[in-house]
Amino acid sequence: MNWFKLQTLAGLLLIIHSANLPVAADEIKLTHDGNIKRDPLFIHEGKTLVYSYDQREDLIRAVQIPMDDLSSAPEPLFGEERSHQTEIAFSPDGRYVSFDQCTGNLTGKLVIRDLESEKEVSISHSGRGAYRTPTFTPDGQRVIYAFAEKGPMQLWSVNLEGKDKQQVTEIEGMTHWPGFTPDGKRLVFSNSREHNYEIYIRDTDGSNETRLTNNRLMDIRPRVSPDGKRICFVSTRDGNYEVYVMNLDGSRVVRVTNNSERDDYPNWHPNSQQLVYVSERDGQMDLYLVDVPPAESAPEVHTR
Repeated sequence: MNWFKLQTLAGLLLIIHSANLPVAADEIKLTHDGNIKRDPLFIHEGKTLVYSYDQREDLIRAVQIPMDDLSSAPEPLFGEERSHQTEIAFSPDGRYVSFDQCTGNLTGKLVIRDLESEKEVSISHSGRGAYRTPTFTPDGQRVIYAFAEKGPMQLWSVNLEGKDKQQVTEIEGMTHWPGFTPDGKRLVFSNSREHNYEIYIRDTDGSNETRLTNNRLMDIRPRVSPDGKRICFVSTRDGNYEVYVMNLDGSRVVRVTNNSERDDYPNWHPNSQQLVYVSERDGQMDLYLVDVPPAESAPEVHTR
């Protein structure tokens, strides 16, 4: 075989191999301090980025930065300097915020704060479980969260005064990371009933549950896009923490990130076309904004 034929064959093999790789997505590095970060989200129609980061070894603090001035120093979201503030969630109208607050190993609580009146309430449960992953219903009238009161972690809900507590799920395994479709009719969450976390969707009345993922490792932190068409999530199916997206029905799974270290905590930009996430690179953890490959043009990831 002559040199020209060898070069042509090598080119064809490269094209075939590249067709099976994740689509390279454009990304922008949003922070540069390298501190440990978690739970990023956009507020003010995408004009402000909120996240929690390790300000000191003994303090995880919620902060905000304007997207039009990323070089500015992050500003504290709250005035408290003695408590950890994690897993921040805002009501759709921006008036209320809910977050996990902790001042010690046994003093964690879930807070709902009215930013207009500056009043706040905390949720009370029997048991000594941790409060996790609060989110507001799309109508802004209730907060859904995870708590282990009488067994494995389940989903619960309260009104904005922290009252009218209702158990949302009562299923085998631990249930985490609740989220809603924009119309409020369907609930998405992760559950460990199969001895590994998988993602499920069901009607808010508990009917019509469907398992969306199926692999031998973890699928966690699902979040429905603002347009209600896709779900971003984190999976370890390819050996480490990477960010993926799939259609609302679980089809067209697309891998968004491809880094040797951890990519985690994805959340949607209001335009439903970009994700913010935490990426660890050379031991430094920063926030990145990445374009999401269109479902119809990106190669689909197969279940392992």
